[in-house]
Amino acid sequence: MPRTPRTGNRSRHLPAFLLLFLREGPAHGAILKTRLDQLLPELGIEAGAIYRTLRDLDERGALVSTWQPSESGQARRIYSLTEKGQAELACWQADIRRRLRALQTFLDLYERGGEHHESAG
Repeated sequence: MPRTPRTGNRSRHLPAFLLLFLREGPAHGAILKTRLDQLLPELGIEAGAIYRTLRDLDERGALVSTWQPSESGQARRIYSLTEKGQAELACWQADIRRRLRALQTFLDLYERGGEHHESAG
């Protein structure tokens, strides 16, 4: 029986998406979670993964965070993109573009179907 492909790490590109969303302007974690759920519901990324990733990006200097009171009175941590974060986002874009080309090559070859070459042997 054939093995099914591993689904991999669903949050592998989470830092890239968070940096991309924050390029549009500062936001708090709940807003970022809502945005991810709307755009990529199939990933089902948990809030804990988002907050861990935000904390990591903040500690690395890709983001800066500040506490701001909300209308409900509870303070929220607001994240903003830094220059270092913009540079990291550019690296993600280049990496994703390379991977996309490789994946498109795979799909193109797969969709050609029966085309194959005799192996030397």
